[in-house]
Amino acid sequence: MAAPSHNTSKLSQVQALVDILKADLQDHDLPPEKRVATLEELKVFGRDADQSGPIFTKEGIEMLCKHAFEGTDNESALEAMRCLANALLIVPETRQIFVELEYAEKAVNRYQNNSPDEEFLVGRILFLVTYATPDIPKWLEEYKLAKYLNDAITEHGEIYSKINKNKQPSAMQDMAFTETTKLLFNLAHLAPEKVHLFSRSIPNLFKILCRRTLPSLPLQSPIAHLINALLNLDLSSQTGCVFPSFDPTCNVAGLVRVLDLSVESPNEKRNDQRNQLFDEAGVPLITLLRKLFEISSDQAKEYMRKRLLPSDEQRKNPLGKGDSLASRLLQLSASAAALNIRQHLALLLFEVSNSNPEEFVRNVGYGYASGLLLSAGVQLPQSALEGLSTSPDNSGRLFNPVTGQALDCEPEIKDPFSGMSDEEKEREAERLFVLFERLKRTGVVDIQNPVEKALHEGRFEELD
Repeated sequence: MAAPSHNTSKLSQVQALVDILKADLQDHDLPPEKRVATLEELKVFGRDADQSGPIFTKEGIEMLCKHAFEGTDNESALEAMRCLANALLIVPETRQIFVELEYAEKAVNRYQNNSPDEEFLVGRILFLVTYATPDIPKWLEEYKLAKYLNDAITEHGEIYSKINKNKQPSAMQDMAFTETTKLLFNLAHLAPEKVHLFSRSIPNLFKILCRRTLPSLPLQSPIAHLINALLNLDLSSQTGCVFPSFDPTCNVAGLVRVLDLSVESPNEKRNDQRNQLFDEAGVPLITLLRKLFEISSDQAKEYMRKRLLPSDEQRKNPLGKGDSLASRLLQLSASAAALNIRQHLALLLFEVSNSNPEEFVRNVGYGYASGLLLSAGVQLPQSALEGLSTSPDNSGRLFNPVTGQALDCEPEIKDPFSGMSDEEKEREAERLFVLFERLKRTGVVDIQNPVEKALHEGRFEELD
């Protein structure tokens, strides 16, 4: 690639490159390698809008579109698409120019080429242009974009077939898949009446989610965009593939696995980055789990309860003290580091408790339930608290309604006077009397000495 000259201004150099590429559209006299080098140089200048105006004019965008979608040289076309994608990102006004030039259909057709490089670039271009066009239904049906997206996602799903067991995608394939799922999310969001056109992609999206190797921080590209894409699809119309007969829990388990890897105890300083990422990107995941629970089979619902709610074993201690997923969710729900996600966690745990306030308190303890319900705006009726400490759960055990700990596992409270002689008890009472009198004389608090009160009420016994 030729280095930019420092003897002329950036603006004049950009104009000269645009003029060369415009002339080439008529004369076709640039060798392919020279055309690619010229477009590469223009791409470098176009990363900063300052003094790069000729790129972002109608003539500049049209020139790039012609090289990208009407040229015969594939390498030049790819480089022109890179320039175009940068322009659409940096200067949003160019998106409307692209729409007016009517290059959307030609861009959509490039999805058929089964090339990760083209899928990445065309996916990004169309994603950016969705914000400037009312023609999305036309794109989906007349231009067949829905079909091409479904086909592309099917190709990505084939990477994870049983024949290719343990095979993982290349970096370029992952980048292409990310742009396709981002585009799918926008299309389904902006044209919800056409969302049924993407039903064919639901099983492949779940296959990819469940079979790919997850990174240590999974709520990043491409998993985060895959979850976003699923969130906008009509899962209720595809319950047969969402909860397959061979294993109704497999897809729910895949999402819970992402959740498990995304949440750590907020008490550990080393986990700040993980929980911060979860607080920022975890809402779609929690919302998708809620959406799935609503349409789940009984088997899938039971699986979610077992994974997300404290078990009987965990009730040997106050809830939220262990390292299980349920404990970490409770810890995070009460953490100041989870301001964005707390309300969504509350609703998930409440709905997994069959949206029953009393059952919810039984599951997580009133200490957590009160705060979670308050943050979610759910009123906890008084009837939900009555009799909780004396009414056994399904296993017949009584539990502390505040901490959720089984009463038979609570530590025995020892009598502080146990083992003392009568003389020692009398000296301890005198010591407490003196301490309370000193506190009373400070005037800081208005307090009645409990020893004095006991004397007045006749609760002290005279000793010989």
